[in-house]
Amino acid sequence: MRLRGLYAITPENLDTALLLRKVQEALEGGIALLQYRRKALSSAAEAGKLMKLARSHGVPFIVNDDLALARELGADGVHLGREDPEAALAREHLSIVGASAYDSLERAREAVRAGADYVAFGSVFASPTKPSAVRAPLSLFGNDLGVPLCAIGGITLPARGNLGPFRRARHPCPGARIRKALHMKKNDELFQRAQRSIPGGVNSPVRAFRAVGGTPPFFERAAGAYLWDAEGKRYIDYVGSWGPMLAGHTHPEVLAAIRAAAERAFSFGAPTEAEIELAERIREVVPSMESVRLVSSGTEATMTAIRLARGFTGRSAIVKFEGCYHGHADSLLVKAGSGALTFGNPSSAGVPAQTAAHTFVLDYNDSSQVKKLFAEKGKDVACIIVEPVAGNMNLVLPAKGFLETLREECTRSGALLIFDEVMTGFRVALGGAQARFGIRPDLTTLGKVIGGGMPLAALGGRRDIMEKLAPLGPVYQAGTLSGNPVAVAAGLATLKIVQAKGLIEKVEQTTVDLVKGLQDEARKARAPFSAQSIGSMFGLYFREAPPRSFAEVMQCDRERFNRFFHAMLERGVYLAPSAYEAGFVSAAHGAAEIEATLVAAAEAFKKVS
Repeated sequence: MRLRGLYAITPENLDTALLLRKVQEALEGGIALLQYRRKALSSAAEAGKLMKLARSHGVPFIVNDDLALARELGADGVHLGREDPEAALAREHLSIVGASAYDSLERAREAVRAGADYVAFGSVFASPTKPSAVRAPLSLFGNDLGVPLCAIGGITLPARGNLGPFRRARHPCPGARIRKALHMKKNDELFQRAQRSIPGGVNSPVRAFRAVGGTPPFFERAAGAYLWDAEGKRYIDYVGSWGPMLAGHTHPEVLAAIRAAAERAFSFGAPTEAEIELAERIREVVPSMESVRLVSSGTEATMTAIRLARGFTGRSAIVKFEGCYHGHADSLLVKAGSGALTFGNPSSAGVPAQTAAHTFVLDYNDSSQVKKLFAEKGKDVACIIVEPVAGNMNLVLPAKGFLETLREECTRSGALLIFDEVMTGFRVALGGAQARFGIRPDLTTLGKVIGGGMPLAALGGRRDIMEKLAPLGPVYQAGTLSGNPVAVAAGLATLKIVQAKGLIEKVEQTTVDLVKGLQDEARKARAPFSAQSIGSMFGLYFREAPPRSFAEVMQCDRERFNRFFHAMLERGVYLAPSAYEAGFVSAAHGAAEIEATLVAAAEAFKKVS
């Protein structure tokens, strides 16, 4: 039998302060999992302190023999003994479930069938804490049960010193081996398997981690501000499904609405009253959207808005800005040409040059470029489409007067102004960026938050423009699943939550606290870093000041961001896996999540300073 790791325990009589110091030493020494039980003194307060410490190092926290305490704490898992509930019951509440099989192979098999993630046999070694314990034969470890097998009955952590004397020379880093044994290969296995059936192993490119390197976690569930991956590791989530989860993951009211709608029907392909209710609520919150058309994705919304602008104005040219992303319609996958007043070039294979030839690409926040273009070619322009707050080249705020210039030039020339608020809607303010900055666009696109995590988006605007859409007008748009009843139910429930008095302001303050805390930790570590936020969106930059343009975004230290990203990921904080994406905070994030994030960041900044 080859020894792959050791199971160490602390003396029972340590006070909390000394116990925390010993656990800190063990965490710094590379342990893969922390298990807690005080036979006589177990307390939620002490366990909570240990759990916080473990999570600051990205190590799962397991409660031994006490499912009630594990649930109360929100622990990562529980280890069950002979008198404890079955693994299947524990699995309903926790991500990691271990079970003691003592010296019984049949009990081990029963635990695996019930859903245990690992099984412990013991005592295998002579135990100073249980000298009379029944010894489990080493032959048990010759069985392949499909889960890691652990040997219990290990050593007592010395009052002084470390585990060095117990390590074999050829196994200098048992922590890494234990991590590997405890399902830490599952994400790799899933990623390899995915790549056999799915291009790149993912269904949207940024998920592949190509920008940051490494293997993406494959997630199994989410709740509130947290995600759990296929290996049972929990993360504080600042991606929020790329923006929709403003209320937090699996909010009970949204879940109830989805269940009720699904019980009635998955889809009708016909009108429903709920569609009217959602359109009315959107009009109430975003007054510029006098008429609303529901669609299934942000790309569909922006694509339709541009077609509608061309149909309404009778013009072909459109204006977008470098670094702004509006979905993957052909006319929007365009990068800047050789000069400010030349048409753009395709930024993706498969986009005909003739399509790109109708798109001008200007610099975001450059009002002078906009004025010059409209002075020379304004009569040819059907619309400007813009993220009023850019979130797809990281977070870039509009310069003073920039959005006003767009409105003025469109009004003067007869072009339409389209605000792409798929990301900023309900996040920058309840009424979106247009409410925050006091600019009324002609058309608006929404997505993400209005679906509460379900595939739902919308476009809307001036009634005279919207009436050009079929069936009233000549601009065609249709969708089999447009206004899907389950997605609409999720959207309605989410908007009701978001409209609650004080919620938007609360989440914005939480975001401010996060950004300020990150800046403080970076300053302590002397890391070149800046950050900013607006509403519940934030941007992190490895440069001395927040960028004001796409060119300045590209000056950020991407390599340093990548190291910071992985250091945070290891410590259980999930940021967007790209230096060019904004982050999102939800109503489920509170002081505890921010504090835990900052503890992790303090260590992560040390690695990049």
